[in-house]
Amino acid sequence: MAAPSPAGPPTLRMMRSLELDEHPTHAVRDHLFTLAAAIVFLVVMVALSR
Repeated sequence: MAAPSPAGPPTLRMMRSLELDEHPTHAVRDHLFTLAAAIVFLVVMVALSR
């Protein structure tokens, strides 16, 4: 007897992590991370210019 076919392709662990990146709060987190990186960059540039 043949096994029933799954409804869709199997979800790999790698693909599940990509789906999590689509969460709306991740966009806010990414913007905050970019802002923090820019501030750190500017502080380092000012410190090195002295």
